[in-house]
Amino acid sequence: MTRPGPAVRDGRPAPDAAGPATAPATYAQERAWLASRLAHDPPTYCAVDEFPLHAAVTANDLVHALYVLMDRHEPLRTVLRTVDGRLRQEVHPRPEPRIELADLSAHDHAAQAEERRSLRARLARTPFDPHRAPQWRAAVLNLGEGAWSVVFAAHHTVYDTASGFNVHAELTELCAAAEEGREARLPRLPLGYGAYARRERERARTGGADAAAAHWRTRLRGLPPVHTVPLDRPRPPARTFRGAEVRAALPVGVTAALTGAARHHGTRPVMLFLAAWTALLHHHSGAADLAVGLPVAGRDDPATRAMVGTFVNMRVLRADLSGDPDGTELVRRTTTAVRAGEKFDIPFQSLVELLAAPRLPGVPPLYQLAFNHTPADGLGPPVSSCEEDLLLDVAGSGLRLVYDAALFDRSTADLLLADYLRLLAALLDAPGTRLSALLAAPAPRHTPRSAGAAPAARTAPAARTAPRDAAEERVAAVWRTLLGTDSGTVDVHEDFFTAGGHSLQALRLLARLAPARGSGPTLRTFFADPTVAGLATALKSTPDGRTAWR
Repeated sequence: MTRPGPAVRDGRPAPDAAGPATAPATYAQERAWLASRLAHDPPTYCAVDEFPLHAAVTANDLVHALYVLMDRHEPLRTVLRTVDGRLRQEVHPRPEPRIELADLSAHDHAAQAEERRSLRARLARTPFDPHRAPQWRAAVLNLGEGAWSVVFAAHHTVYDTASGFNVHAELTELCAAAEEGREARLPRLPLGYGAYARRERERARTGGADAAAAHWRTRLRGLPPVHTVPLDRPRPPARTFRGAEVRAALPVGVTAALTGAARHHGTRPVMLFLAAWTALLHHHSGAADLAVGLPVAGRDDPATRAMVGTFVNMRVLRADLSGDPDGTELVRRTTTAVRAGEKFDIPFQSLVELLAAPRLPGVPPLYQLAFNHTPADGLGPPVSSCEEDLLLDVAGSGLRLVYDAALFDRSTADLLLADYLRLLAALLDAPGTRLSALLAAPAPRHTPRSAGAAPAARTAPAARTAPRDAAEERVAAVWRTLLGTDSGTVDVHEDFFTAGGHSLQALRLLARLAPARGSGPTLRTFFADPTVAGLATALKSTPDGRTAWR
């Protein structure tokens, strides 16, 4: 099977076969890349979509279509590299993707369904080589009688939920064009993803960014650094990123009532899901001031609508549940807060730097509780990794609660999810009821702490400890430069994040200490002991002082 020639892409030149092009990583790519390096579970950062297609085409036509997609969309030819501690895109001209072919036309419907389920799970579980483009793979399945299916798996650094709609639409048009013997009518791409990344960085330096910064400084001033939902175990001083999940289906009555209830409140169904989530967190924590992380599509720029790539940003919702509001008032407050945030978009990494919020050991910055919603069914495979303490994920008529297994028991997660479903139903049925009456008081749980507080900072000697050998001196010198503390002695037991550092600075710290890529201290290793002493010890045990980025 031969590869097709490059597609025509709105007059822009075909990929240069001489070698890869480079561009800065987008903010969305930085977030996904850093998170995937800290996680333990490949499926958490691998999206798997299945695209049904009906056309009188061949397997070769579908393989050709996948290559056309790759030629059109730069992220499908991209791998990320660190250069001097900064993440950059490396866009290859013509990488070779892994595309499987399978003829299931002789199988009955049940056997086909099982084969497809098994294939999706295998593609999700197979990690991508972080040094090799492309960061996607696919399988073309012949289901017989003109029915086909393309199973498409891609890393979150190059692909997001909206990308799936674009890929499906373009595959459908390419199949129709092959069937009808005509040129495909594909949407115009005003700019490439690399050009978008450069424009995004430039916009971050303009006056619009100043307005967003002013809004978020005001909006998040005095934000509690950590939630107060009771934990089942003390929070460890370093995040483990090990998660688990529980699932449930929305009751039929709730699903039927959502549209009418949203119309009654003059809002969208997603706001009812979100308001109920904040009410549940308030119910179990007693807190009236809550921070919830919300993933947003990040495609406000019309030029991004038809693109394949990752654009997702995290936005912080500050939920106000003071004064025991009724359901109607809670939905109004939730909708107003979300709409206000939409006007002042800012990359989450920039927000963390901007606010210089207190960094507590083992605590994600700004928020530890999150909410995600997609209208279509499909929660994906079970996960065993997590970024937040708790994430409520709603997809169509299904929902799951992803929880940090170092903090919560499964029994607690089951309780929280069951309480959420009861509270959501009560909110829809009786929106005039005050929060205090929507659910009975939560049953007391044995917890080692009264809230989700961070542990005390790492134990250190009472007096500051200066660097004690050449390795600690070397780490301390770079540490001082990155954190802007050139004067004074660095305490070798001071926590990097407590001292004001953030994840991208940690990446630069490792790059400056060991610029060659190889085996050595990983980001995960550094996060486990983010001190001068800890990093110096890790570097001493690394051959040639090299640093691994996985």
